[in-house]
Amino acid sequence: MTTLEYFFLIMLGIQLVHSIEELSNKFYKEFPLFPMTFKFFLSFEVIFLILWTLVYFIEIPFKENLMAFFILLMFINGIWHITWYGIKKKYVPGIITAPLFIIAFIIFYFQKIF
Repeated sequence: MTTLEYFFLIMLGIQLVHSIEELSNKFYKEFPLFPMTFKFFLSFEVIFLILWTLVYFIEIPFKENLMAFFILLMFINGIWHITWYGIKKKYVPGIITAPLFIIAFIIFYFQKIF
């Protein structure tokens, strides 16, 4: 297993736990860009996780680029949640698991450059 694959799977696992945190704490009601229903958000999360899991298991062109993009996307997701928390100054759904994305990304980044 390559470093990229290893950290892709770590980020995918964090995303699963992150999704559970968001779903159980009503992220869909607090998302600042647009209101959504629980069903919509649950459907999005399930489809999102299935698609990224398929990226890992299916041989497709640009697979490594997609895995690297996902790692970066999860890093940005972590930053966004921390920023959202800083703006609201109170708990926001996803803030407990968000720092894990940042920590994993930093470890991944330093393993890639050294």
